[in-house]
Amino acid sequence: MFEHKGVHGLGGRGASRGLTEPHIPVGRHPDGAWLFAPVGSMLVVASGSRVVCHGCGEALEAISRAHAGRHGLDLAGYRERFGLNRKTSLLAPTLAAARAAEGRRRWAGNEGVRAGLAVGQEMARSGALYVLGAGAQPVGGRRAQGRVPASAEGASPALRAHREARVAAARARWEARAVALGFADLAAYLDDRVASGASAHRVRTELGCGGTVAARLLVERS
Repeated sequence: MFEHKGVHGLGGRGASRGLTEPHIPVGRHPDGAWLFAPVGSMLVVASGSRVVCHGCGEALEAISRAHAGRHGLDLAGYRERFGLNRKTSLLAPTLAAARAAEGRRRWAGNEGVRAGLAVGQEMARSGALYVLGAGAQPVGGRRAQGRVPASAEGASPALRAHREARVAAARARWEARAVALGFADLAAYLDDRVASGASAHRVRTELGCGGTVAARLLVERS
């Protein structure tokens, strides 16, 4: 996240609504719309208690589903339109820390929560969650879910090029890790791990990729 120190209009009664004065644009989106936070990162203000909406400049505790809806987007669409990783938090750091602390408190004091998390973690490590999610995806994916503005077809050429460059860089890193492990290339590494019944967790650790990516790579080579 990028933190901006000098934001006007925060504090007092106006803080609950965001900025009381329009935030200064930082540039333009590839489609020409004004941007109030940099593409690819969250703009943090007010000592970590607010984040700035890319689309309108309002400073909020979180980019909520309702707020994203004002721009014709859902949360996934918001992330894609503004070049954010799909795992990027849309919460201000202060709120994220408070929620994390509450989650730790519940985990420590509730056996049911711990048991449920253990089941979910095992499903993630084994790749079962990825398989279930892929099976539940409707035909047409994002388009069928009403997320056309965030789809690859709806993205601008500049944003598509940015995504493709990130994907290519990531795959090059995985290829290098596979070679360092003694394999000819990434495909040979994955074929070996599929044949040996390796978990997504192991692949994630060895390649340095995300758990969902590791599960997808294994499924693609199965």
